[in-house]
Amino acid sequence: MNYKKRKIYNKKSKIFLSVIIAVGVLGLGIGFAAFTNNLNISSSVTVNPNSSDFKVLLSSASDEVVVGTVDATRYGSNTFASFTPATIDNSSSTSPKIIGLKGTFTVPNSSGQYVFYAINQGNYTAYLKNITFGSKKCTAKPGATEALVTEACKHVRVEVQIGGTGKWYTTSETITNHPLEKGTSEKIIFWMGYDYGTTTTNYHLADGEFDITFGDLTLTYSTTD
Repeated sequence: MNYKKRKIYNKKSKIFLSVIIAVGVLGLGIGFAAFTNNLNISSSVTVNPNSSDFKVLLSSASDEVVVGTVDATRYGSNTFASFTPATIDNSSSTSPKIIGLKGTFTVPNSSGQYVFYAINQGNYTAYLKNITFGSKKCTAKPGATEALVTEACKHVRVEVQIGGTGKWYTTSETITNHPLEKGTSEKIIFWMGYDYGTTTTNYHLADGEFDITFGDLTLTYSTTD
């Protein structure tokens, strides 16, 4: 990873999940397009698409849906931070999520990643349309200097790679030409890092603990590109 490079709109509902690094939780939701119109084939035939046939679930395996926990792994050769296991929750097929992604960073140039999969078990090709990042907020704990926390906060970040394209997303984007064919899966990598790739002479250090909250992170899939 090059560190330098480096809503859901649903007519029925919106997914709001939260990410807190060091003291909290990340929820990663996958949204689905709502079916609203009949497709009229002829004057005598009407086909009614069924939203239940549009199904993308989360999994810890690429070839079948496996729920449960996902452990973080090392990225590269830098320091591996402390992470808690995340949990895949497919109890709602219209809003599957992975929760409990949490990292605690104690030194600069540290990171880690979670790897899981989106599996298309529906009858339609699912197109990734948007990735939306929420806002980041840092809160200094008692004893920490606000200015130092503000500066260090700039260098704690999350990045997401989807489908093995090599592109790391760091901000909200509209996506085109990203199909997930029925019966297939794609890898999702969620990476967290603090002062990743910096040298010892350029570390951004705070003089006390602070919490970092990342807003909702949402992937939107649709039946149309």
